[in-house]
Amino acid sequence: MSFPNEYIAGALGGVSGIIVGHPFDTTKLQLQVRTSGDHKVAGTGAAFYSVWKQGFKKGLFRGMAFPVSTYALVNSVFFGVYGSTLCHLEPDESVTPSSLKVYLAGCFAGAVQLVFSCPIDVCKCTMQAQIPLTRPPTATTGSIDGAPRAQPKTIYPLRYYNSPIECLRDIARNQGIIKGWYRGLGSMFIRDVPSFGLYLLVYECLSTIMIERGLSDERGMFASAFAGGVAGCASWAPIMPFDFIKSRLQTDHGGRYNGFMDCARQSVKAAGWRVLFRGTGITLVRAFPVNAITFLVYSESLKKLDNINPPSFKRTSSATSQNNSSASLS
Repeated sequence: MSFPNEYIAGALGGVSGIIVGHPFDTTKLQLQVRTSGDHKVAGTGAAFYSVWKQGFKKGLFRGMAFPVSTYALVNSVFFGVYGSTLCHLEPDESVTPSSLKVYLAGCFAGAVQLVFSCPIDVCKCTMQAQIPLTRPPTATTGSIDGAPRAQPKTIYPLRYYNSPIECLRDIARNQGIIKGWYRGLGSMFIRDVPSFGLYLLVYECLSTIMIERGLSDERGMFASAFAGGVAGCASWAPIMPFDFIKSRLQTDHGGRYNGFMDCARQSVKAAGWRVLFRGTGITLVRAFPVNAITFLVYSESLKKLDNINPPSFKRTSSATSQNNSSASLS
């Protein structure tokens, strides 16, 4: 099998998606962790304002360097394991894998990538949550005739890490590797395993239909991008409550929550059940372009790599067999 091709293309696609989606992801996390008291943000606009006021390095792209460098590994593992698993589930090169096999291969790949993605997520979420909260300026109470506006109010976090290494080192020192770096692993497992299966199933089915019906360009690039964007939205929508709890657990380094159910119970008690869906809008807005670019870069990279290093097997995806440009289902 084309071991390097799958893994290299997955790495390139993953990095591209991270760069496009990080500001949206940071805004989403602000909505999820700032839900009460002085630290509450009113909505998506207020959350984005708070992030934007810190600038590019300390706000919009805070904590991005670590996921960009490490998610290359995560996505490489995900797409590589997915391709390898599907090859084992359907070894007959003349047969297109069934939807069930595509789904199961996606689920297994989603489980394997957690070994690497959980510590990365803990670090990323912790740094994103420590962006100082800046509230939009409002008119001074009682002012008239163009009185000066009040200055934005900034609320600073108790601890501010200057680098991902400092963040991970401090978490490991105070909480240990398992309880610190792998905090929220159960939530990520519940969130990622079924959603990754759905993610790849929707992508494969939709890209195949588009290519078969001539709803794409000759290279299949539009099918890859559009199907990837739709797959991202479809896989994120059902799992937002799990993502909400995951974010709160991974940013809780003071022991406020005693596990998944306790976090859910406290959150709902404090802000109602709707709080579990906080950040859904910005997540879906983010999901389409991020996953569109991820699959587009992945599929195009894989095609180029296959030309340089031809695989020792026939790719059995119906999308790739009809147009050698969509994502590999080896």
